[in-house]
Amino acid sequence: MTLEAILFGGIGAISECADLDRAAWNSAFRAHGLDWEWSWDTYQRLVSTRGERSPVARYAVQLGCAVNVEAVERSQSRLFAAMLAEGLPLRPGVAGVVKAAAGRGLKLGLVSRSDTEPVRALLKATARARGGVGFDVAILRDDLMHLPPHPEAYNLALAQVGVLPSVALAVVDSAAAMQAAAAAGIGTLGFPGALARTGGLGVPGRAGEVAVLSISEVDAAWRRSLRQAAE
Repeated sequence: MTLEAILFGGIGAISECADLDRAAWNSAFRAHGLDWEWSWDTYQRLVSTRGERSPVARYAVQLGCAVNVEAVERSQSRLFAAMLAEGLPLRPGVAGVVKAAAGRGLKLGLVSRSDTEPVRALLKATARARGGVGFDVAILRDDLMHLPPHPEAYNLALAQVGVLPSVALAVVDSAAAMQAAAAAGIGTLGFPGALARTGGLGVPGRAGEVAVLSISEVDAAWRRSLRQAAE
């Protein structure tokens, strides 16, 4: 048995974009006449505990405000995409893993709770850094009935690339992504970004976590996950 697929569990597992995301939210609030300004702590709390319900909707309830949540989210998505299009470096080791995976014929996937527009902008902006290597599948918010930590996104990704959970590894940067991949029977390697680290959440994964990604770490994490599943 060999590893056949690597699934990145969110755009934050590819590029450190949390600060841009927060800036886009604050710009969207101003555009809609809202006197809101999410600090890093507020943003971290709302986004890290995010479930099926929008963080904007939850924040509005906390303040007792009536807000057109969908309109704010559409604005934020457009603003975030525009910011991402200006360019953002890949996280440490991602380029090497993507290129090594392509060289070995592994399937590459992206599973994200983000909207299509920002993801498309990010992939376009990082294409050169990835050596032009693309993803075989991208499962995004619009594809889903249920968001992570529900396993639907990972089940769809596996079905589309045609591999079993036992021969895939998810590289995750959030607790929700880790839980969703684990629920789908996929081994996980934690690759926590600034959002998880500053919140003290960590992303342990079932096979540990790393600060710098490498194909050797991915292989080792997959083997550890297999051993743990067999115990």
